[in-house]
Amino acid sequence: MDNHFHKQWVDILNKENAKISKESTDSETPNSYFFIFNNVDNSIEFINSAFFTITGYPKQEIDVAFFLGLVHPDDLDYFFQKELQGQEFTNALRHNELYKYIFKYSYRIRKADGSYILILQEYNAIELTKEGYWNKSLVLHTIQDITQPLCLETDYRIFDKEKGEYLDLINKYNLTSREQEIIQLIKKGLTSKEISNTLYLSPSTIQTHRKNILNKTNSRSFIELIKKLSTRD
Repeated sequence: MDNHFHKQWVDILNKENAKISKESTDSETPNSYFFIFNNVDNSIEFINSAFFTITGYPKQEIDVAFFLGLVHPDDLDYFFQKELQGQEFTNALRHNELYKYIFKYSYRIRKADGSYILILQEYNAIELTKEGYWNKSLVLHTIQDITQPLCLETDYRIFDKEKGEYLDLINKYNLTSREQEIIQLIKKGLTSKEISNTLYLSPSTIQTHRKNILNKTNSRSFIELIKKLSTRD
């Protein structure tokens, strides 16, 4: 995505921000806000005014240090673990593959009055570098019911926008995103040659992935592996 596209995004967000600001004067407090995060220089480029309405902080420049200071101390480890998990997943992806996914998880942040709210964070790529790496993110925070217990086993999710479904992240075999993708194609009945054509990888690379998958899962065949995956807890 080039800079022109990014400017279009900012224009759209600014218009939406102005609309929200106007509506909020005569309506109840909004339950979400959004911002643009620059992954390369680790900065918040834009944040809409609903953030200040929801949290009660005076309007000011928001940087990463300020925002991290709002995260509940008990949630910081979880926050960093999930950020790292997202990075590990995307490290194997390039170019348009990065646009496919929305990453979601929850944590608490502190309001100006000292109380905490639970937010669901959803983010996806909106701009890549010339080399095809993740450059900028659109991040949405939506307030959740803080009285409801949070299940850490299922809180972190990755949504595949093209398939319209969530990925299976209960990955006890520590498979890479590419290996998981190959398993899904095998489950659909594709041959190694068809997988090679689909993923634009050489047949020898696919064969190497297949061997690694069987070794990691201690399986003698993919029929056995698929049975394991369909019956696991």
